[in-house]
Amino acid sequence: MWPENAWYVAAFSSEVQGGLLARKFLGKAVVLYRRGDDTVAALEDRCAHRRLPLSFGYVENDQVVCGYHGMAFNGQGQCTRIPGQEKIPASACVRSFPVVERDRLLWIWMGDPSLADPGLVPDMGRLNHPDWIPSQGYCHLNADYRLLNDNLLDLSHVAFVHGRTIGNAAVAESPIEVSQQGSVVRVHRDVVGAMAPPFYTYLGKYAKPIHRWHTVNYHAPSICVIEVGCRALHEGDGLGEITGCVMHLATPETASSTHYFWAFVRNFRQDDEFLTRYIQEAVDATHNEDKVVVELQQSALTPDECDNPVQTAIAVDSGPIRGRRVLQAMMADEQRERAPALP
Repeated sequence: MWPENAWYVAAFSSEVQGGLLARKFLGKAVVLYRRGDDTVAALEDRCAHRRLPLSFGYVENDQVVCGYHGMAFNGQGQCTRIPGQEKIPASACVRSFPVVERDRLLWIWMGDPSLADPGLVPDMGRLNHPDWIPSQGYCHLNADYRLLNDNLLDLSHVAFVHGRTIGNAAVAESPIEVSQQGSVVRVHRDVVGAMAPPFYTYLGKYAKPIHRWHTVNYHAPSICVIEVGCRALHEGDGLGEITGCVMHLATPETASSTHYFWAFVRNFRQDDEFLTRYIQEAVDATHNEDKVVVELQQSALTPDECDNPVQTAIAVDSGPIRGRRVLQAMMADEQRERAPALP
């Protein structure tokens, strides 16, 4: 269902501070914690003794101490202390996972650690750039992460799902342009001559019809970076032109649940702290609307339909279908690399 040899978002940096953070990624239980040198470690969340989650324990001297019998494990997963005995069995270890902290995000590699190249971490630099102001949040979905990919690659749904926030009928009526550069799938839409929906009316203070656009850039396995913008069609209307970027960062939790991290960055009205909070609340409301849709879709699908949930394809499916093909090719490549050589 997912490639393992890829960087996934495990948490916002701010989520891992003094204690332990337990999460499941790609079906595996993981516990994250921050060490004294400010680096973050990630361990399998199961003690090597009786499998109790290590997240039930605590951090002491840069190590995780199991809350059952006090065994201590360092950031590499090696047991360093067993109360009441000096000899430590070789099997007393847990798996550790590579972690990279960058752009206010913690990225984790769940596959072959020898392939965990930090240079492959996706660039989310605007999250940490002084010219861009971020609003960010998290949503848990009881749905396959691929359904979220499909949802983001087909934004015609905003006309019907998000009419109270970012959508209006003009979006669904406007044509799309679908292209692909390497493994990146791009879906672009221009909406010209329609009134701005509530969210963009508030952001740009528009009172007359505008030119609005959005460009979805899908990076397999589960990242969609959407460039958004509005331009006044009448001189002096609102702020004239505004641009932003919405980062959708999904990490599979299980076959039917997903960690959904998001961030909206803007380069206008930068000193308006109320606007930052407004965007966070508005985008949260928008994603809760998506949550209802994808979870209902998940409950309606049979196991055989999860790989291809489209019964009747229509024009707006061209982006999601192409995205699924890229993802499938990525997983096929990984499977070939794992396959043992034939004699």
